[in-house]
Formats: sequence, C-alpha cells, structure tokens
Amino acid sequence: MIKSLFFYAFLALGSVAFALDISSPGIPTTGIENVASHDLSSDAWWAKSFDDDQVLAEPDPLEPMNRAFFNFNRVLDGILLKPIAIGYDTVFPHPVKEGVTNFLDNLSAPLGVINYTLQGEGEKTLETIARFLINTTFGIFGLVDVAKEVGIPSKPATFNQTLATWGVETGPYLMVPFVGPSSFRGTYGMIADWYLNPLYYIAHNKHRQGNRYGQQVYLLYALYGLDVVNRRSKLIDALNDIERNSLDPYVTIRNIYFQKQAEMEREIRARKSV
Repeated sequence: MIKSLFFYAFLALGSVAFALDISSPGIPTTGIENVASHDLSSDAWWAKSFDDDQVLAEPDPLEPMNRAFFNFNRVLDGILLKPIAIGYDTVFPHPVKEGVTNFLDNLSAPLGVINYTLQGEGEKTLETIARFLINTTFGIFGLVDVAKEVGIPSKPATFNQTLATWGVETGPYLMVPFVGPSSFRGTYGMIADWYLNPLYYIAHNKHRQGNRYGQQVYLLYALYGLDVVNRRSKLIDALNDIERNSLDPYVTIRNIYFQKQAEMEREIRARKSV
C-alpha cells in the first residue's frame, strides 16, 4: 500500500514537471542537484563557498521575478516534494535507493552519448556507450554499477555542457518554477536535453508493441517523478542547513549554481588544453 502511494506520488510529480517540457540528462531532473556536490561536512559549508564581491558580480537582472519564483518553489517543496522525499528516504533502505540511483543514471547514458558526440569527445562517447552496455547487461538494467567497478565511472553530459563547450556564456540567472535554479544557457540546455532524449521518442512511439495507446508515457512520468524525489532525498540535510544558517537562502543557492557552472567551464577549458 505504501509503495503504491509512492508510485502515484512519483506519477503526479512527473506529470506536473513533464508538462513543462523542461529536463536535464536522461530522466528529466530539477535544478536542485546544483547544490549536491558541495562539501556539506561543516554546518557553515555554505558560508565558505563565496564572498560578497562574488555575489555582486553574478548576473541577476531578473532578481525580483526570480525571488518570486524562488518563494513559490520553497512553498511547493515544503508542502509536497520535501515530505515525499523524507518518506522515501525513511521507507526505502540504502541498497534500494542506491539501485534506483544507478538505474536512473544508466537511463541517462544514451543522452550522454549524444552530448559527448556533439562536443567532439570521442573517447568519452565510447566510455559512455561501454558503461551503458555493461550496466544494462551485467548490471541488471543498470541497478548495479558494474562499469564503475571495472574502471569506467559515471560522467553524465548535458546540452548545457555542450553549449559551454561551444563557447556559449552562462547568461543571467533564472529561477524556473517547479524546476529550480538555472540560467539562460542552462534553460536552453534543459529544453534541448528533453528533445534529444531517446526515452522521449520511445515513450511517445505508439507504433511500438505494447504502446498502442501511448501508455508508456505514464511510465516515463513515474520515472521522472522518482528521479525528482530521489535527488531531493539526497539534499535534505544540505537544504535544511541553508534554510537554518544562510542569511539569504536565495543568494546562497544562486552562488552555488554559478560556482558549479564555473567549475564545469574550468573542466572544459582544461580538457581542451590537453
């Protein structure tokens, strides 16, 4: 019964976000993962991430609108997403959640292949193909990350990264309703990832056996919602720390977003210089 409720919750969340036609790699994601890679070992981790000069330098000409959407997203998160994420984190044991993460990561591999190809990264394209084949077969459809154990770690690629490789600037900050922190480049990238994603066309192809009425679209909705909840569950403590300790959570999250974009751009420059 409880797991059925989770399925319908994932389906509802996926349906809302699916209607926006906005996504990230593989199974579409929200922007909340943009705070995931920061060091959360200290209660003041966020305070060490930036200074006042950096805050002022970040382009945010749409700040009044962005703050309104930020507050909207906080309310939505508080009454819907966060409670579901806490329930998910409580009900399912770690091995199950790790399997879910691996499975969703494996579904993102075909999109990674497309983006690495567009970036001219032949070696990473081949590595991503190898990861997908190994994990889909020996890893039970990606539930177990066998490829990582044999030395092929996960390296997702998005169209935002592709645009950055082509020299497109991040652009002004955008807080997207239902989605989270982004930018002009990031939002274009999310939309492109949506339409580049093979899963979109597989789920909408009514000529495929077993999908005459497009019923597999609802499965994709549920997977989308599951991905959102899975990602949000990993950030429960991090976002709680921001709410408790940051003088202005909006500015904190905006800074983290831009720092992650700058980190990605540095990695791209380093890759090009080799």
